[in-house]
Amino acid sequence: MTAVWDKIEELAKKFEEKFNATGEQIAGNLDYEWHNQLWSSPRYRRAHIEIVDNRESHNIYILHCTVFPHFNDSSPIFGFDAVCGPNKITGAFCDYSSAGDSTHPMMRWFANEGLYYNWEKNRNLPEWASSIFSPAMVAAGNVRTGEELDNLCELALRTLDYYLKNVGNTQQDLADYHMAQNRYCHYQKQNPHVIKSMVSMGVEESKMRRFVSEVLFPEVV
Repeated sequence: MTAVWDKIEELAKKFEEKFNATGEQIAGNLDYEWHNQLWSSPRYRRAHIEIVDNRESHNIYILHCTVFPHFNDSSPIFGFDAVCGPNKITGAFCDYSSAGDSTHPMMRWFANEGLYYNWEKNRNLPEWASSIFSPAMVAAGNVRTGEELDNLCELALRTLDYYLKNVGNTQQDLADYHMAQNRYCHYQKQNPHVIKSMVSMGVEESKMRRFVSEVLFPEVV
């Protein structure tokens, strides 16, 4: 294995440890051949980790994580993604995305936290992404070993820790932000690369479309 893969694999394990410590597992692999785990807690509605470990067959390792607040909470949605080849992360993304309150104090904290880091190559966002991600979103490409990789992992853990300690603090009995969360999921499903990349690795397109709709970004009526 390589330093990049080892670092992100270690990060994935730390993510899962944090969810095991704060929530209850509600589902496992869900009839998909790659790793999926879901959690829920009184503070957050839904946490999801997806790991695509095709290092041996396709030289790729993907870590995806989202955490959604309860529908009566205006806290943002946490998201982290890393798409990793053997020697570099081609795309790394981290954000607190608005789910009803773009001025939420957690989003202000995240924007300030991002000021401590610089990335050698910033990724430009497509229109669908610009519709939902915050102006402070981290979108980096060609992240290699060394300080930049260490900074990315540090940022991911720091922002997840802060999120888990603060999500749920703005729950209100009569509030309902499910449409804001549905909007986030709707735009995430406009990303064509999620399905294309997995189909290129041998997953049936119909299965991937069902996965995206029912597991990755499910909308709630």
